Amino acid sequence: MPIFAIMLNRRFLRVKVLQEIYSYHQSNDTDLAKAERHLQESVDNLYELFVCQLSFLVEVKRFAERRIEENRHKHFPTEEDLNPNLKFVNNRVINALENNNHLLGLEDKYKINWADYRDDFIRSNYNKLLESTEYQEYMGNGKDSFADDKAFLLSVIDTYMAEDSLIYDFFSDRKLSFNSDYQLAVFLLWKFINEMPASFNESSKLPPVYNTDAADNEDKAFVRQLLEKTILHAEEYRELVQDNISNWDYDRLALMDKILIFMALTEFIEFHSIPVKVTINEYIELSKLYSTPDSRRFVNGMLDKLSSQLKAEGKLVKTGMGLIDK
Repeated sequence: MPIFAIMLNRRFLRVKVLQEIYSYHQSNDTDLAKAERHLQESVDNLYELFVCQLSFLVEVKRFAERRIEENRHKHFPTEEDLNPNLKFVNNRVINALENNNHLLGLEDKYKINWADYRDDFIRSNYNKLLESTEYQEYMGNGKDSFADDKAFLLSVIDTYMAEDSLIYDFFSDRKLSFNSDYQLAVFLLWKFINEMPASFNESSKLPPVYNTDAADNEDKAFVRQLLEKTILHAEEYRELVQDNISNWDYDRLALMDKILIFMALTEFIEFHSIPVKVTINEYIELSKLYSTPDSRRFVNGMLDKLSSQLKAEGKLVKTGMGLIDK
């Protein structure tokens, strides 16, 4: 049994489908097979960005080790140079990642090499880390535990990697797709570190993108079908929404709102094991993140009305867990 759950839960997968459908409509390219290929590439690119961020943490720690050795060999080293605080370079979480065979293999696969960036990007980020409140508190709190090492990294991810524009720009410049996925990857990084057990070692596996233990790869099928059915039934969904609009002009609706509702309709009709309330709640949450301030109320009202209509018409059929309105 794997140490971790899958990397991308259903909400993240919905986000990737949402992004791809939005791009599909904006590009006016009606090649569905191409959209499906691009969706898979997009999911893979998100995972690559996550790996790059893990590798970045390891490289900053390696830079710290080199700096310590350089200071020890100064002509006139200080007491601190000779007896440095090694807490950061001994961080258990980073050291476990540095020696992990799976991560090393992924770094090779994605051709991640920091050699050209050590003197500027890595150095500047290390110096910024040294000056941070989180680093100073961590180095001086007197604690020595895996939990403390983990808590420090989570604080760095929260207040440093998530907010620093230079780090964002660096990764965005590495690959265009990293631009839109950066914050999502930072959240995945935080989630991964937060769930890492003390038993993680060189032989442990990083979490997969999909649930590869499932014989039919259910999650991979979910993203493909959600994309395909939402695009293929767009005209049918458009008519359904238009028939149920009151005090709204359909043509003036935000494209993102239309896509969110169409995707939810696909889940209502095509995915019989997903409870209606789960679908509604998921798309309300996505509307908060990706659409206008008024979208939450509009999406909620429309999905309540449409689910009731579909149920009355016998088109909303749920089985198994889908029978349970969570």
